[in-house]
Amino acid sequence: MRQTLRNGLGFVLLVGGLVSVGCGGHRQGDTFDNGKVRYRAPDPGPGWSEVVVDNADVAWFDDAHAAALLLNSHCEGVDDAPLQALTNHLVMGMTDRAVVRQETIMLSGREAMETEMTAKLDGVPRHMAMLVLKKDGCVYDLVLAAPPQHFDTVRAGYRNVKARFDVEARPGR
Repeated sequence: MRQTLRNGLGFVLLVGGLVSVGCGGHRQGDTFDNGKVRYRAPDPGPGWSEVVVDNADVAWFDDAHAAALLLNSHCEGVDDAPLQALTNHLVMGMTDRAVVRQETIMLSGREAMETEMTAKLDGVPRHMAMLVLKKDGCVYDLVLAAPPQHFDTVRAGYRNVKARFDVEARPGR
C-alpha cells in the first residue's frame, strides 16, 4: 500500500533533513527511474508501507516501530567529495553523534560507505544506518532512522533493500 504524507509531516519530524531533495520520478515494480538515474529499489518487507515525501526518491515507513527508510539520489552539483564527507552531510544538524560502526563495502560495482550511528535530532534520540554510494556522477543515499529501542527490529528492512539495490549505468558515463 502506498500512501502520501501531507508535506512529509511525521516523516520529516522523524528524520528531519537527512537527505537532499529528490528529483521526482517513479517506481515501477522494483525499479526507480527519474530520467537521470535508474536503479533497483526493492521493498523492505513486511511491516513497511511505501510513502511519498518531498525529500526522497523512494521512502517507506514502519508505523509500528516509528521507523523511516529513505532512498535518494542526486546528480547535480556532485563534486569529487569523499564518501566520508558525503556521510557527514547526511547528519548535519544532529547532536550527540556517536559512530557505532563504519566500513567501506562494494555495492553496485563501486565502493560505498556504510555507517551505523546514534544521534539526536532536536533532542530526540535516533539510531541510524546509512549507506552512501557515488556512481557515474551521482550520489545515492540509503538511510534508516528509528528510535533506538526499535532499531534492531527494523534493520532487516534496510538490509533487504541494500542486498538487492543496484544502479544502472548512466548513458554516456
